[in-house]
Amino acid sequence: MQGIALPPTVVVIPTYNEIANLSRLVPEVLAISPSIRLLVVDDASSDGTGMEADRLVASLGRMDVIHRPGKLGLGSAYKQAFQTVLRTTGAEFICQMDADFSHRPVDLRSVLEAACRGVADIVVGSRWIPGGAVSNWPFRRFLLSRVGNLYARMILGVPQCDLTGGLKCWRRKVLESIDLDAIEADNYAFQIEMSWRGWKHGFSIYEVPITFVERTQGVSKMSGRVVGEALVLPWRLRLQQRAETLHKV
Repeated sequence: MQGIALPPTVVVIPTYNEIANLSRLVPEVLAISPSIRLLVVDDASSDGTGMEADRLVASLGRMDVIHRPGKLGLGSAYKQAFQTVLRTTGAEFICQMDADFSHRPVDLRSVLEAACRGVADIVVGSRWIPGGAVSNWPFRRFLLSRVGNLYARMILGVPQCDLTGGLKCWRRKVLESIDLDAIEADNYAFQIEMSWRGWKHGFSIYEVPITFVERTQGVSKMSGRVVGEALVLPWRLRLQQRAETLHKV
């Protein structure tokens, strides 16, 4: 597949025990465009993922690794990576995706093509718009995600059907406008809060249909704590917005 023309682009991939996936994923992502550079953020994986990332840097190039001292969380990994990219590179597009092939490289390509067309400031790979789909999910997981997204959208009013989706492309100016240090949410709640803050700053959002594939290698990070945080966060953000509005009156 021919590479596409992109401005300087960094794709951020957080990892924790993803050695079975990383060595296959990295070449496929880099093949999308010669303008792409990867930034892997490894949370002290116990299976050798960090060492595999270093090996890929040496053999493939166009890639950097942040080694963190422990399992500090998805939101924390993205915040550190975004801050590093903004501080050390001139990347115009900053993307995020999972390491387990639940986000397919072909769908990342679709997101990047939409971003290149200038359709919006934030382009999201969406499971819940026409053409989007999920594969190999049990009904309980399907229902949880579907209802959870409707719940968050109803409370916050963000014009995005897949608020918990983690395949995104941000224009640099969006991330520069968000106070990343102020974001405390993690996991799916982090995805909700980031989209909400970008939208509240006046940036546009566009969704591209993708197929989300349940992982076949490694272990899912889903837990009751993750779900609970996503349930509480929309109300916290709404109350925060109300307090800010009253303060301005």
